[in-house]
Amino acid sequence: MASKHAALELKGQMLSVTHIKLRAADTAAATAQLQEWARQMPDSVAGMPVVLDAAEPTDLAALLTPMREIGLQPLAVLEGPLGEAARELGLAVLDETSLGAGRAPRAAPPPPAPAAHKPARMALEPVRSGQQIYAEGADVVVVNSVSVGAEVIADGCVHVYGSLRGRAIAGARGDENARIFCRHFEAELVAVAGVYAVAEQMQGNLRGKAVQVFLDRGKLMIEKLD
Repeated sequence: MASKHAALELKGQMLSVTHIKLRAADTAAATAQLQEWARQMPDSVAGMPVVLDAAEPTDLAALLTPMREIGLQPLAVLEGPLGEAARELGLAVLDETSLGAGRAPRAAPPPPAPAAHKPARMALEPVRSGQQIYAEGADVVVVNSVSVGAEVIADGCVHVYGSLRGRAIAGARGDENARIFCRHFEAELVAVAGVYAVAEQMQGNLRGKAVQVFLDRGKLMIEKLD
């Protein structure tokens, strides 16, 4: 007797993806940066779904291998120079509106219900070398310091009221409005929505100061807090 139950069930669900923009057709440089991301942020990169975009033709097949090797999950590309290669490789091809959460859909849906707000994750003790703290869907607040070799990650903002000597990653799931705030800036690495800088890039008169880290039109900015 045939089953009365449907073999398939269709459900709609929002999936958080990271948009990777290829700024130049240099696969060697892109591969090196991917490997550096994996070294600096292994827990953030592993399993991250991504959509690729490029301004000019690029060897897509040569990029997919290192991306998958470090744990990224390429889902699709944006229509453009990568479109034809993506179709040949079996990747989806999307238009730009697929990434634009603020763009109007063809038929306006009813206003969404307010999202549940998760309270910030509090860390009252120092975050010591080798420790990692992750705040899923929330901010993380470190009342003490973050040691060298320690890592604090938040889907929202990162607040460190002591010294930040380790790594701080805000907007881990792609929130470009997330920020990092700290009272004493000595970080090994900071990142917002996948855009990062390491200690060698952050030398200068802001070291040891109270700062905030944020994105301005896709560029990572570090500014002194008044």
